[in-house]
Amino acid sequence: MRRIRAVRAGARSALEEALARLTEVRSMVVVAAAALREQNADLDADIARLLRRSVADGIAEQIERLRRL
Repeated sequence: MRRIRAVRAGARSALEEALARLTEVRSMVVVAAAALREQNADLDADIARLLRRSVADGIAEQIERLRRL
């Protein structure tokens, strides 16, 4: 019984750590996308949109899935 609790606690800790890291990465992508938009070069807005839709939104979906576990 103690072993099961220890395994669950370890899994919960690993999940919380993964969620924290994914949240950090998503924040970095959002900041990079905003910086590209502000820079306003020819392709920067397109790249910013790509980062936001493909990367940041995908990470947000994964975060929500993991939180439901």
